[in-house]
Amino acid sequence: MFAIIDEQKLNRIFDEIDSLRKELKSEKAKTSKKLSETWFDNQEVMELLKISTRTLQNMRDTQVLPYSKVGGKIYYKARDVEKILNENYHG
Repeated sequence: MFAIIDEQKLNRIFDEIDSLRKELKSEKAKTSKKLSETWFDNQEVMELLKISTRTLQNMRDTQVLPYSKVGGKIYYKARDVEKILNENYHG
């Protein structure tokens, strides 16, 4: 059985869909901004940059990649990793 929707109800449905679309875009923008505030551990950075443990250690020792050490575990800001990628981009 089919229900008939009048034009006014249909317009309200479209308005609600549009409102949800705008809200999703806003949330996506917030999530993108949070990425630069994300922290990666050693393993994640090595996988992202396709480098060895020794190369990552060397990047810390030569202060190429800033880091933070908490309880024996090392973390890197996503924006610092991204900066290295951008500085070495040859496109």
